[in-house]
Amino acid sequence: MKVNLIKKILFVLVLVLFSVFSNGQYVVFIAIWVFTTMLLFTVRKLPRWKGFLLTFLSISIGYYIGFDFVPFLPLIISITIALIFSLLSSLPYLIDSFFSKNRKSFLSTLIFPCSVVLIEYGYHQFNQYGTFGHLAYTQQSQLILLQSISIFGLGYVTFLITWFASVSNWIYEQRNEWKNIKKAVLIYSLVFGLTLTYGFYRVQFQKNNSTTIRIASISALDSLKVRVDIQGFNDVNTENDVKIETRRNTSKLNQNLFDRSIKEAKAGAKIVFWAEGNGVILKEDEKELYEKASQISIEQNIYLGISVAVIDPTNSKFLENKFILFNKKGEKVIDYWKGISVPGAEEPISNNKATGIQKVETAYGTLSGVICFDLDFPNYLKDASGSDILLAPSNDWKDVAKIHSDMSKYRAIEQGFNFIRQTSLGVSIGTDYTGEVISEMNHFNSDDKILVTQLPTKGTKTIYSMIGDTFIAFCLLLLILTIIILKRKSGKSKN
Repeated sequence: MKVNLIKKILFVLVLVLFSVFSNGQYVVFIAIWVFTTMLLFTVRKLPRWKGFLLTFLSISIGYYIGFDFVPFLPLIISITIALIFSLLSSLPYLIDSFFSKNRKSFLSTLIFPCSVVLIEYGYHQFNQYGTFGHLAYTQQSQLILLQSISIFGLGYVTFLITWFASVSNWIYEQRNEWKNIKKAVLIYSLVFGLTLTYGFYRVQFQKNNSTTIRIASISALDSLKVRVDIQGFNDVNTENDVKIETRRNTSKLNQNLFDRSIKEAKAGAKIVFWAEGNGVILKEDEKELYEKASQISIEQNIYLGISVAVIDPTNSKFLENKFILFNKKGEKVIDYWKGISVPGAEEPISNNKATGIQKVETAYGTLSGVICFDLDFPNYLKDASGSDILLAPSNDWKDVAKIHSDMSKYRAIEQGFNFIRQTSLGVSIGTDYTGEVISEMNHFNSDDKILVTQLPTKGTKTIYSMIGDTFIAFCLLLLILTIIILKRKSGKSKN
């Protein structure tokens, strides 16, 4: 009795350990495949309520530990998010339990993966934090596998992971039926093999061989960063002193960014842009800053993108988070305001204006730009389809740096653009449209905070950019048809 109890406890501990490494900051790509397979196997051996409880608890623990890196969220909010995610993630296991009498049919292996794909998709449509936690992000190191999202989107990777779990369990249940085992192995291997073949072909033979352009992306030096005293601005006794101090600090900061931009232009960069909100300016001085940027773009014969935190102390939502791109003639060709503000951090102070993603035709292809958190929303990035180059000024913090940059390259694969994510207090990357990293810079290890990238100038048209989330609709149809067929088979066997 004691030996069995110890074995069960050890098994659960191993299960939870795999859960921790299945997603988030400690992710190991293979862990989610093992964890999902083990959990599905265990749940099927338990009474329904015990299986659901085990699923909920193991996913909750793994998710909370894996995503415990948001300093601006109160503990209760972090726990609540983990519980909601875990509750919804447990539902497919519960749904699977209602088809225990239909498992002899190989069709039954589709119930679990289709349920996961649909529930996951629904959750991320309403989640304020976008696609954070999506199972597809666990495979960021598997570039060949990830090419499939250029056709079907994130949900297809989730389907492959969870179908593997379902098929593996079906093979175990059919372990005495060699003919059935061969059929299962053949079908899954065929689908997975075709997926990898496509990925290999895209990476090796559809690789971007277009001409490249030198792009320099710049983050502000830590020593020059400015904190604006909003309370001081709104106090008549300190307003004037605070304004003088703020102007002195922002002038020093912005001039340094301009000086470094000029230096990179002289070194051969054709496009130069700054990280998110790294330029800071008072609202009343905004026009003067743009005039200076315009003049530099003319003098240096470059496209200059300035990412600016415009501060308006008279507004309770005092922050305007902007990315302004000037062409070689000094004309403002992109005037973009951040599309989606981070809940709990930016949202309460951000004055947003829905400008939408703007594109401009240049000698270097079609350019567009978004800002940081916008990249976590695939549906929002659909408007960037057709861009050859996407510039993404960003800002992070140390704990989220790696995972957030890894997430961003999925948008390049989905929409077929080459892109650079310049990230202050994070990891900056430049990738081509296959998601292959061309350049990388860790803010915390860099002295000059400048990333220089030879970026391809030609993007590509992806199937996903044309059909969108059709795969999700396919999974819904597949789930309905599978249930109908299984119910009919079950009815016939009773007769």
